[in-house]
Amino acid sequence: MELPEGFDQFWKDLIQEVASVHIEWDRLQRSQVVESRGKSWRIDWIRFSSVDNTLVQGWVAVPFDHELNHAGLLWLPGYSYGTPGPDDSNLVAGTVTLAINVHGNAPDAPYINPSGKDDYILNGIDNPHTYIYRKIVGHCLMAMNVLQQTPEVTKGMAPIGMSQGGGLALLVASLDRRSKICCADMPFLADIRRALAVSRSGAYRTLKDYVDRYPKSLDTILLFDSLYHADRIAVPTWMSAGGKDPHCRPETVEAVFEKIAARVKHYEYFPTAGHVFMPEMNTAYERMTRDYLLE
Repeated sequence: MELPEGFDQFWKDLIQEVASVHIEWDRLQRSQVVESRGKSWRIDWIRFSSVDNTLVQGWVAVPFDHELNHAGLLWLPGYSYGTPGPDDSNLVAGTVTLAINVHGNAPDAPYINPSGKDDYILNGIDNPHTYIYRKIVGHCLMAMNVLQQTPEVTKGMAPIGMSQGGGLALLVASLDRRSKICCADMPFLADIRRALAVSRSGAYRTLKDYVDRYPKSLDTILLFDSLYHADRIAVPTWMSAGGKDPHCRPETVEAVFEKIAARVKHYEYFPTAGHVFMPEMNTAYERMTRDYLLE
């Protein structure tokens, strides 16, 4: 499969830019404690400098078990200007979770899928170097640096997420060799050419209308298509799709999964599920972290 033009140089340049950013971060203690599956986590806010002179914010959840010996999960958000809160979908026993807002907004910004005039999928798309997803992926890679420096994280790290978060997790697993596993549920930005034809996602419709008018813009978005990153993902990988998902159609997810290079990989198909979190996903995260991060 032929890579998009300039693919390798584009990502090499971004990785070098991330490496050039001095890591400055701080943690704001909160009084919040969240329970999930019979265990408790202390929630703090975190903020750090990133590419494009952006101050990225998020929250970090530390198991409330008085241990300082945990794996680290980078939980990446779905398509929104907000941030998902800590809950059963992103808290996993024995791990610290770092969740970031990829737009620089506060950790408590409303987690709502934008549509119409609030869509951001076209922001800067006429130039790959100004495209919003270049900055977003840069923030994700910076977040891995911060997660590594989090005192409670002493074991392996992994990107995980659903929808846009799943798509971003695949990109991080491809680009950052510190990733020890990857969990990508119902991922967005997967087999984008096919997705533009079969998806009923508002963001994809916005993108398709623009690409139909300006075909060259497809060259930009394909740089972020996990289909072209899949053969560079060598770590144990979990992916899933819902049979009734109108946004991230199973055929686009399966196309990426088939190209994942990892020897250990698992694809779960939920035939009656729409674009929703399934309890089996958290069970998979627990199994993956236990088998490959906490060993």
